[in-house]
Amino acid sequence: MNTVLRLRGSEITSQHWILSLLRDLCKSDSLSAHCYALYYLTHEPNRTEIIVLASRNKIKSYALIWHGGKFTIQDLYEVHVWNPTMDIMQKINLSPSKRVDIQLYGSSPSDVEVIIDHFKSLGFKRFDVEKFYDMICDRESFKPSPLERLAVRLREEHAPLYKGLELERGIEISVDEAREILKEYTHYGIIVDDVLASIAASYITLPEIHIIGGVFTRKEYRGRGYAKAVTSALTREAIALGAFAGLHVEVDNEPAIKAYKGLGYRVMRTRTWIFAGP
Repeated sequence: MNTVLRLRGSEITSQHWILSLLRDLCKSDSLSAHCYALYYLTHEPNRTEIIVLASRNKIKSYALIWHGGKFTIQDLYEVHVWNPTMDIMQKINLSPSKRVDIQLYGSSPSDVEVIIDHFKSLGFKRFDVEKFYDMICDRESFKPSPLERLAVRLREEHAPLYKGLELERGIEISVDEAREILKEYTHYGIIVDDVLASIAASYITLPEIHIIGGVFTRKEYRGRGYAKAVTSALTREAIALGAFAGLHVEVDNEPAIKAYKGLGYRVMRTRTWIFAGP
């Protein structure tokens, strides 16, 4: 018999079997919804809910919903739907007050249509469907960038430089918030003449995998290999801790794909993402 559970906050800790099953799934498929589920449910349970379709203590489908973080750059919903089913998709209920990024795992074209129709019924109006590669790197495949030596671990004292880079990216934050972000997440950057030229971060960190994202280089510094260098530094850190390094990249971003393959990353799968807005 199938059972649908909706859990959030302290309710999650009462269902140890779900976390145990997710941990097993993550070990068999590290760069997946399961690693996001483990991270958010254990690190940010009060900002996270999970809707699970279960049968005989087995997970058949789930939707992981992260309601956004405490920082300005995290003012969005993040939804991960694994093995989409109508039972799960129709129980997602979000206010169309901010952007939602929806990642699908094991989906079909009809699932995409169902999800878009459902989010339209919730009041979301703008939709963009994109294809992304999941890419992964391990100790055996890693080929570091020769420019990695230029990458530095960003710390609190780099907050003013980081604030300036985020402003170029279109996000306005205070120096205090920049300082807190650098304290909470591992960032590497390349600084040229007192300007933070390029940056990348590990935003999911588990024993099994570190997920790298937020890769950005100022326009005037592009084409110099800086993005590859900061990604290389984060990849090295993950591998040194015995984890895989993973990232997501749009399938038509050929320069980035070439750079990541040059570091030893390989494509695991292609997935559909849906970006929806008010």
